[in-house]
Amino acid sequence: MSPRPGGAGRGLGRAGRLLSSAGGAVTVQFVTAGGSLVVQALAARTLGADGFGAYALLLSVLVMITALQTSFVGDTLTVFDRFEPRIRGALLLSVAGTVAAGTLAGAAVAVGLGVAVPAGAALFALWLLNETGRRIFTARGEFWRLAANDCCYVAVTLGTLAGALALDVPASVDLLLGAMSVGCAVSIALAVLRLPKRELAPAPLRGSALREVLGFAWWRSVQAAIRPSALLAARFLIVAFSSTALLAGIEAARLLLAPALTLINGAGGFLLSHFAKAEREGRPVATRRALRASAVLGAVALAVSAAGVLLAGPLGPVVTGGSFEVDGTALIGWGVYAVCVACTLPLAMLATVRKESRTVFMIRATEALTGLAALAALLVAGEGNAVYAPYCLGIGGLVSSALLWRMLRRGDPDQRPRRRDADAAASSGPADALAAGTGTAGRP
Repeated sequence: MSPRPGGAGRGLGRAGRLLSSAGGAVTVQFVTAGGSLVVQALAARTLGADGFGAYALLLSVLVMITALQTSFVGDTLTVFDRFEPRIRGALLLSVAGTVAAGTLAGAAVAVGLGVAVPAGAALFALWLLNETGRRIFTARGEFWRLAANDCCYVAVTLGTLAGALALDVPASVDLLLGAMSVGCAVSIALAVLRLPKRELAPAPLRGSALREVLGFAWWRSVQAAIRPSALLAARFLIVAFSSTALLAGIEAARLLLAPALTLINGAGGFLLSHFAKAEREGRPVATRRALRASAVLGAVALAVSAAGVLLAGPLGPVVTGGSFEVDGTALIGWGVYAVCVACTLPLAMLATVRKESRTVFMIRATEALTGLAALAALLVAGEGNAVYAPYCLGIGGLVSSALLWRMLRRGDPDQRPRRRDADAAASSGPADALAAGTGTAGRP
């Protein structure tokens, strides 16, 4: 039988939409990273050493609170049915809890740093509300709209800051926090205007599935913290057994390959949204599809990393200011690290959608501890072996990929073609045929 007319066109159209959405997810990462870099550069140039130190500390607390909210609100929005009343009630409680915690944290840090308390508290509250809107766009798979909102935040923040400085308002941490708050407020207003009313509707709080959401969010948060914690521990090991000078060359190499990791993070956000949407619509993703995504993302990470290695010569002095050298061995090692992370990420996202965050945590924790133990052994053997840190932290990801693949296969939906089911049912009798005809839920 010949294929139906237009089938290929529809397939190409769907592939084009997926590629566009993936491109939007990656763009969001670059907009976010680029905007943050510009704001931090302005802070460093205008606030002086003491002011920039206070700003950096306040920002680090804000990032920590935001990471907590991402686990309790952002990923729950994506993985669970956010319109189911009990889940929605738990989400509203999570938003209220994280915003309240953020406001208190902002006020406390402001007191400790001698910054205006209203400025610190307002920024934390508005930032987390804005982050909630960002996560709704992510759950909807509307990454280009999210990129537009992020561009709005950056433009308004920088415009407010530039306007105030042009009016001879003294540069200060309070001024920068105020400008960021204005940017967040405008971005929130834009999100409210662009999101459907259904996404902003209230829900009953009594009887909410808060325990279920907290169980998922807890394991998701500790899982997400593994790689940053492993990198931090590796830095401490290098400084303890080697020197800060050697760490500088390794960190400069990491910065040169930051675009590859930024791209991978963007792809991770897209895959989580895409896999979760398929699960909700009764089209659960098979492990082999996640494995193909791992291969494609790994190849892309390899290409971007190779470009970073080739451009290290001209770009290295820009990163280091010519005061020290980028370590070539570590540079290639960070490329290996990026490829290994890329190979693991799609499988980890599929496991998260299947609510297997606890198992993912156990696998990744074992990977990180093994890598750190290998690094410690190498450092004991010789301080120059610190340049192998990214290899130790990255290669274990391939073992994690294999373990995740094995685990996920056991939970795969039945992926047999419908025609084979129908043929088998026809040879088995009317009752079996009826069972085969009604047992196709969950197939693509």
